[in-house]
Amino acid sequence: MKNSIFHTRSDADLPDKAFLDLLAFNEKMAELGRISAGIIHEVNTPLSVIISAAQLVMQEEGMPEAALEMVERIQQEAQRLSRMTRGILSFARRDDDSAGEIDICRTIHEVVTFLKYEIGKRSVQVEELYEEHLPLLPGGGNRLRQVILNLTMNALQAMGRGGRLSISCSLGTNGGTDIRISDTGPGISPDSMAFIFDPFYTTKKEGEGTGLGLFVSRNLVTELDGSLSAQSLPGAGTTFTITFPPPVS
Repeated sequence: MKNSIFHTRSDADLPDKAFLDLLAFNEKMAELGRISAGIIHEVNTPLSVIISAAQLVMQEEGMPEAALEMVERIQQEAQRLSRMTRGILSFARRDDDSAGEIDICRTIHEVVTFLKYEIGKRSVQVEELYEEHLPLLPGGGNRLRQVILNLTMNALQAMGRGGRLSISCSLGTNGGTDIRISDTGPGISPDSMAFIFDPFYTTKKEGEGTGLGLFVSRNLVTELDGSLSAQSLPGAGTTFTITFPPPVS
């Protein structure tokens, strides 16, 4: 069994109230996840019926063109909702390191798709660059999703409204895989850069963050035998880089 991420510091170093608040929040989120999973399963059943019915209606001969276009739209929107609910369930599913190798680029794109509404709401432009035939990650798909989700949401929150989010996945100089997530936000001051991976450290306004996102992300990447680093200049945006080593032959 792996040690808890909170064992990196003694209990005496952790603020009691913040730690208890975090435990309460985690319990609330876990319960919300269980409830949501049940709701999603209930939603998927009528969605499947709607998609099947729309497909049958579109096979009818002599339908007015306007009606056919409307039915096609119903099918497309129902399929979109179905893909969205499947994406939510994939985040809620318990990670299983024995489940096989993970396509890193595909996993990243799943997260970007999952955040499509949030990205659109903020009017952020997204650039995705994925190289082909990259090494696979030996398990840990949900941990990787959580890291990409954390880093992407940090980038979106830093930019506020507008800006450009760039995500790339490429072959590293060491034969492994490099993931880069860059934003055009205000950047991070040199004084803050020294502490961004510390637990409970945050530059966000009170109530907008626990100060654990980057701390947890670095620990998750380390569990996957990778490394997480950041580069930033005030006014020039921020880039987070995840580096995975080459696969063991």
